[in-house]
This record gives sequence, C-alpha cells and structure tokens, in this order.
Amino acid sequence: MKIVSLQLPVRLSDVDGNLDRFKGALAQLSDEQDTIVILPEMWMCGFDYGRLAEFSERTDEVLKSIQSIINDNTLVISALPEKNQNKVFNTVYAVSGSGVQSKYRKSFLFTPMREDEYIDKGSAEPVVFDFKGFKVGLLLCYEIRFPEMFRMTAFAGAEIITVPAIWPQIKKDHWLTLMKARAIENQCYIAGCNTSVMHGKKDMPCGFSAAVDPWGEFLYEPSAEEGIYTAEADISVVNDIRTKIPSFYDAKGYFDIKGINN
Repeated sequence: MKIVSLQLPVRLSDVDGNLDRFKGALAQLSDEQDTIVILPEMWMCGFDYGRLAEFSERTDEVLKSIQSIINDNTLVISALPEKNQNKVFNTVYAVSGSGVQSKYRKSFLFTPMREDEYIDKGSAEPVVFDFKGFKVGLLLCYEIRFPEMFRMTAFAGAEIITVPAIWPQIKKDHWLTLMKARAIENQCYIAGCNTSVMHGKKDMPCGFSAAVDPWGEFLYEPSAEEGIYTAEADISVVNDIRTKIPSFYDAKGYFDIKGINN
C-alpha cells in the first residue's frame, strides 16, 4: 500500500484557491497502485471560525470533486467542516472513486485556540474500516496527544491510523515524538499529514508530515518543505511485529477500553 501526504500550503478562507492546489496535486498521482492520500486538516478553508458554517455548505461539492478525479484504487483522507445547525463538526472523510467510505468527527478539540466555541465534539467512538485489505483508522491532529484514542482505534482493528493536522512547526518535536510513540505502543502504522504553511493574518510555518512504521521508524525524512511525501506500508509488518513482541496482544487481552470487545 502506498501512503501519500500532500504537504501543501493552506490559505485561510480561500476555498477555490485551496481546492485548485490540492486537486491539482491529486491529479498528478498515479492511481495504478492501491494508495491512501492524506490531506491536511481543514485544508479547504483553514480555521476561519466565523465562516466555518458557511464553508460547510461546500463540503459535499468538494467531496464530489475529489471523487471525480480518483478511482477505487485511491482513498483520500480529507478533513472538512460538516454542517451541524449553528456549529459544525470537524470531520475527516475517507473518499474513494465510489464515494465516501467512512467518516469520523473530531472528539478532542483544541481549547487554547477556542476550537470548542465554534465546533461540536464527536462521540469519541473509534472508526475503523477496510480498504484493500488494510484496516484504516481515522483520527485528527490534537488527538495525537491522547494515547487512549489511538489504543481504542487499534483495539477496534486499525492497522494504519491516519492523522490530518494543522500543527505549528514550533511544536514539531511534540508531533514527531507522539507519532512514534503511538506507532510503537500500538504496533501499527501512523501517517500524519500537515500543511507546509498556514497562510492567514499571520503566516504559521508547519510541515513535518510523517509516516511511521510499527517498529517506530520514519518511512521518509520529515521536512518543513512543501511537497508530496510518499511511503510504503505492508500489512505483514504489522502482523510480524505484533507476533514477535506481543505487547499489543497482551494489552488487548487485559484492558477493556470503553466496552470494546477484546
């Protein structure tokens, strides 16, 4: 399985410009191989809180436009505003050429940036689904700081967990350390995509998208540079490491998290 992160700039409120940029990058990717493509969190509009409800009116259009340029060999992980009356959900959609395969609503909101004042919380239930023989889990950005969320998702069957994000470069050591920790403790792939720069009233450098294997190794060198970053994931690696060092199975046999069947 090929894992691709589109680490491209996001411009606050520029829906059409962002859509052109990311769709152009998607169109360049070969769809001959089974591929999971991850886009940054809220890549369509950024966190323009006052206009999220307005922008959510375009989410269906954006999802359909993504669907129109990929086939069933490609799964795009795209976090967008989802309309919910006066507020919105920060929702990550998994879309293929056949349409939306699954979705997850962000459960832990970043209160220091007042995300909770404008965005509704999801249910915190793990979302895992099958894509081409890989069990894929969906989480978002700030949730990398919550090992319980990743454990729940792994216990629900995830072999790769995708993490769209807008994460400032000043905290990149936290991001990269936590990515490795989540991969090692759950013995699965963790793939996070960040924007290169969040352009707004003040530009915020981000970058350092990463893909980590179940042994905790980075599959490419994380970088601040804009680009398309690619890795390979092999389900046999998950099974092999979980068998050789059975810490995941030991935990699954002992801990009961929110009633998930062990």
